[in-house]
Amino acid sequence: MRFTATKSMVLAMGLILVLLSGCVNLGPGTTDSTRLFVLTPMSTNDAAPDRTGIGSQAIGVGPLIFPEYLNRPQVVTRRGENEVRTAAFANWAEPLQQNFRRVLSENLALLLGTDAIYNHPWRSTLKPDQRVELEIIRFDADPQGDAVLDVRWEITDARGKQLRPKSRAVFRQKVSGEGHAAIVTAMSLTLADFSRHVAAAIAALA
Repeated sequence: MRFTATKSMVLAMGLILVLLSGCVNLGPGTTDSTRLFVLTPMSTNDAAPDRTGIGSQAIGVGPLIFPEYLNRPQVVTRRGENEVRTAAFANWAEPLQQNFRRVLSENLALLLGTDAIYNHPWRSTLKPDQRVELEIIRFDADPQGDAVLDVRWEITDARGKQLRPKSRAVFRQKVSGEGHAAIVTAMSLTLADFSRHVAAAIAALA
């Protein structure tokens, strides 16, 4: 008899907790599921006007240095000059550094009209004619509603000799729309702009 009463009380308490949980407001976004995002490469139509052949040359992409503040699964945005925040329900589907390098390579292949694009580290027997070495200083969205790519880069030959001096470039794209999907789209556009910049330099050296 005591067992039955105790069991009934536990069941009743559990039912009350379930009902209460449906009434408690834990704040906006707490019922959301995490969304996964990737940078997207340029389309054929976007790249067509800039398409330039480089003959049989092979292009290497990397080494690529990425800042530690971006070395995390969450999408990062800025709240000010010295403050960043991570999204609660917006993650990268793959490490951002890996995604960045892959999309840059796809863009260069499209712009230069070649499949001979290799990501660092490449096998020891492969010696790309030109190597794009780069360091990402900043890659995020700011409070003004701009996606920003700040990068230092250079081009070297197969032996490491500098073909294009190291320089720094900043690319901005207005975030058109609300939410992280719009932010990632704008970030992809900054990467497309940088890809065109790099492709033009490679073609000039070919």
